[in-house]
Amino acid sequence: MLKEPRKEKIIDLLNEKQEYNIKDLRKYFNISLATIHRDLNELEREGRVRKIHGGVILNIQEDIETRNIIRLRSNINLKEKIAKKAIEFIENDDCIFIDNSTTCYYFAKELSRVKYKNIVVVTNSYSIPGLFINNENVKIILSGGIFLRELNCFIGPNAINIINEFNGNKFFLSTAAISVKSGLGDIYQPDSDEIKRTMMKRSKESICLVDSNKFNRVGQSVLCSIFELDKIITDSNCPIDVREEFNQQGKPLIIA
Repeated sequence: MLKEPRKEKIIDLLNEKQEYNIKDLRKYFNISLATIHRDLNELEREGRVRKIHGGVILNIQEDIETRNIIRLRSNINLKEKIAKKAIEFIENDDCIFIDNSTTCYYFAKELSRVKYKNIVVVTNSYSIPGLFINNENVKIILSGGIFLRELNCFIGPNAINIINEFNGNKFFLSTAAISVKSGLGDIYQPDSDEIKRTMMKRSKESICLVDSNKFNRVGQSVLCSIFELDKIITDSNCPIDVREEFNQQGKPLIIA
């Protein structure tokens, strides 16, 4: 079983039993103790579980708002570096699509601080529009639609209809997993993926902002292949072998 589905199964098991011995979880999945600890450490960083002596329990304080805040606060320095690099590709008169990822939130935050003329930003993110309240040089279009609390964004046919009204110069997006073989992947969220694919279709250029921790991971669902991207921007912690692999495929990584 792949890591992301395994993590979700761990949550399912804890919902049934409330507490699990770590060794029992290792036997259940038939994986090494080091691997199960890595999974649990990730779930703990996400605020979904708490490790106790020899075991693990659900984080009873977990709620949707907490998960969004945890994602927003993770790897901030890397996301800010990537955001500053991504700003270099903005031009006056651009129409920009921005997805609801936390990495793109930091890109939008950086964009709100700089001076470009006649910029239009179209987004389905609930959080991004408020960043531009003091920037009169940027027009903000919020897609509207059905509010998806888990991802803090809007989805559905109304959102797609709004997106289809614009011709984008650039689409800035991020992802939970990226590799040469498996492309861009994430937890299975078909409605959110549809929004991203629509933005991609409506844009001349697609630019992926992804921190170095996301490489060579595989998500539950596939958004697109790396060959559908025009640029991939990451941070300097990205391993040399990963850079070489992408370069061999004609997709050199832009390092922030």
